[in-house]
Amino acid sequence: MAPSISKFLGDGPDLIGAYLEEQQNLTAVERFSNLHDAKHASGVPSLEGHYRDLLPLEKPKPGQQYAFEVDLDRCTGCKACVTACHSLNGLDAGETWRSVGLIHNPIGKRLQQTVTTACQHCLEPGCAHGCPVKAYEKDPVTGIVKHLDDQCIGCEYCILKCPYDVPQYNHDRGIVRKCDMCVGRLEVGEAPACVQACPTKAIRITLVDQAEVRSNYAEYAALPGAPDPRHTLPTTRYKTARKFPESMEAADAYKLRKEKAHYPLTSMLTLSQLAIGLFILMEAGTLADILPKHAGFQAAGHLAAALLLFASIVLSVAHLGRPLYAFRAFLGLRRSWLSREILAFTLLGGWVSVVTAGALATAFGPVLSLHFPVLGPAIGKAASWAASPASRIALSLLGLLTLHCSAMIYRDTPRAFWATRITSAKFLLTALAAGLAALLALGVVASLWVPGLGTGLAAWGRWICIALPIAVFAKLAVEARIHRHADDQEPTPLKKTALLLRGPLRVAHAWRFNAGLLGGLILPMFWLYRDRAAFGAGDLILALSILAAVMAGEWLERYLFFTACVPPRMPGA
Repeated sequence: MAPSISKFLGDGPDLIGAYLEEQQNLTAVERFSNLHDAKHASGVPSLEGHYRDLLPLEKPKPGQQYAFEVDLDRCTGCKACVTACHSLNGLDAGETWRSVGLIHNPIGKRLQQTVTTACQHCLEPGCAHGCPVKAYEKDPVTGIVKHLDDQCIGCEYCILKCPYDVPQYNHDRGIVRKCDMCVGRLEVGEAPACVQACPTKAIRITLVDQAEVRSNYAEYAALPGAPDPRHTLPTTRYKTARKFPESMEAADAYKLRKEKAHYPLTSMLTLSQLAIGLFILMEAGTLADILPKHAGFQAAGHLAAALLLFASIVLSVAHLGRPLYAFRAFLGLRRSWLSREILAFTLLGGWVSVVTAGALATAFGPVLSLHFPVLGPAIGKAASWAASPASRIALSLLGLLTLHCSAMIYRDTPRAFWATRITSAKFLLTALAAGLAALLALGVVASLWVPGLGTGLAAWGRWICIALPIAVFAKLAVEARIHRHADDQEPTPLKKTALLLRGPLRVAHAWRFNAGLLGGLILPMFWLYRDRAAFGAGDLILALSILAAVMAGEWLERYLFFTACVPPRMPGA
């Protein structure tokens, strides 16, 4: 307690005793402030005497790198490190590169511990491996993982790849930024902001042997509730003289929060899979002599799918924070699935353009040749090539490759909801269900436009309305599997996903299943009971309703795909 006024008004010995008693009651931050004031007038870097013993005596040798070390017994949770990092690095409002969380023991002996966390400067950084434009580099001398702001296009894939929720997207700048261990200070022998600001010396910079980290990775970033270190091999070591009980967990372990929806990606994935599904079904059905080879029908189908594909590509660019620099996205082909997906879409788009041009040449070639005779041979060759089996098979294979790359973008992350073959199954079933619904609508439109097609397409439409419920039911069954994790004993990410779908996201989840059942089961049943051989306006409305319901359900599923995916993160991050 602070000394009373009467003690200050007493004689000399009592005054000194009261002052010494007051010094014993200073907080860690107050003692740190007094230390700062005492060193303020010196010519050495600010607080050098405070942090000099918190830095290595020498620079890293080959096979070593800098790393954070946190003494949990010293951490008081004052967040001076957070404030200093924000201030000295000039971060924008709402932007943080270091956070302070809490772990506790909810049963038995009550125990809690504050934890300060930042970038782990991993040996195999997921952010760098996933970046499509090489906006990250791991310094070969210091081991520090740096972000190159000028190279970043703001795709946010590094955020999905990092298990520790480290990269932060800056909406004003349109790029991602992260901790670089204040490398500029380290180079001149000054401590990083967080190390320099900590009043209890809980954070220090050490040298770690990279081979030792690889062999004993479980000892690094080892905290209750921390992500699996095998993904990226983190280098931060947390030490304590206490032994935490097995029931110790993150204080926010049961907190449910929706993740970012990524609306451009939600729409892009839905439309691109619709286009790919339509292309594959068109080519397979034509090669198997199930679909009519009528030039108008083929041209309409390829043109509709091409427009959907190009619309999805435009939407994907709209997702970027700096879309004008999207041309850099091929730089990460060696490691990034996002770069591979972009290359696959580029190849698919080019092939689709040629095939669609050939289909249009087949449909309108006679008219063009009549008015422009010089184009006749070229139009004939284009039409013949586009209709060849080799061209159709190549287009289908490119579509499947693009689907695979899209799925691997998410499977190649540490997020449990995505990192399984279920993601590939979802994408493939979306392409199949949406493609079938689109093909039905296309057939009705073509039959109304081209007399004589309706009779042949009527039987074919019945087969679609048998296959569509099977595809939609399989998709809904795959999605429903997540609910078996709702009864898990531990607060795993999959349990949280299931609880999100039953709680904050239950309305969207219910509408997703309702739309799927409407478009994939109920409306196709009405179609099967129609008794007409030809198509009419009512059939067009029914076919378009099926397509709209199926697409609404698939868009909602993709929305939940993002918002219900609980990422791993450090406690309280």
